[in-house]
Amino acid sequence: MLPKIVAVIGPTASGKTDLGAFLCRRFGGEIVSADAKQVYRGMDIGTAKEVGLDVPQHLIDVLDPGEKVTVGWYQARAYETIDRLLAEGKLPVLVGGSGLYAESVLKGYLFGGSGEKKSQPRYQSLKVGIDISREELKRRALERVEKRAQAGLIEEVQGLLDRGVDPEWLWDCGIEYRYFSGYLRGLFTLEEAKQKTATATYQFIKRQYTWWRRHDDILWVKTPEEAGEAVRSFLG
Repeated sequence: MLPKIVAVIGPTASGKTDLGAFLCRRFGGEIVSADAKQVYRGMDIGTAKEVGLDVPQHLIDVLDPGEKVTVGWYQARAYETIDRLLAEGKLPVLVGGSGLYAESVLKGYLFGGSGEKKSQPRYQSLKVGIDISREELKRRALERVEKRAQAGLIEEVQGLLDRGVDPEWLWDCGIEYRYFSGYLRGLFTLEEAKQKTATATYQFIKRQYTWWRRHDDILWVKTPEEAGEAVRSFLG
């Protein structure tokens, strides 16, 4: 029988990390990040890293900005981390909204060869999603832009530019980094950057929502307790 892992997946701003941490505390687990941007050092505010979380997190802050990351690179390191945690008797809890990253682990994609997508699952997984309305997600998307600006996002982006990070790489790296680096380069006013970020974030959330909702093997829960009961049953 395949070893068991838990995955907390879903769109941006749905509360995945909080739920993942809750499950880790309850079942002796550790978080394995499935976020394409949290791998980069010095990119904390714009990627919503939970700095100082009371459970261990893996696969964050492992690359410098500008270094290349691929799904295959991520999968290999996720496998290494998950296998080590399992050997230590800990529950790996995969957390993140980067769909292909999470799926590469959960479905066991095989890379290389003819290009045909093949898979060989390495783990038995319980996939948990947070059932939250689109209206609430939109509210959170708008709210988080201002919170991040107040938390020092502008200073974070300026620091990256000062360190020589390629502005074009930042533009392609993510919504917050795109528009706030654009503001610092004089392409937008601060208010325009905030508005463009909020609009693009909500559009991104809708795409993520559609992506995950088409998966019929996800258990959608409304409370951490509901997720906890499902995990307890899954682990036996």
